Amino acid sequence: MVHTELKNKVKEKIDSIDQSYLLEEILQLIDLETNSGETFIMPEAHTEELELSLKQLDEGKTFTNDFVNKRIAKWLLD
Repeated sequence: MVHTELKNKVKEKIDSIDQSYLLEEILQLIDLETNSGETFIMPEAHTEELELSLKQLDEGKTFTNDFVNKRIAKWLLD
């Protein structure tokens, strides 16, 4: 599909959206991709959660991806 056709399809879809949250998400995605030179400032709550996660990693409080996938599959089947 040609670049111009893609842009027109995106514009049509955006024009048909009535949900503010979805428009905000689209705007954030566009901003993220077009403002790559800007510094991302992580919210304090995210920083705290990241620090907690790193502490758990250091303490060996982790699960393998295989273990988690099996656990999720079990929950879905129960």
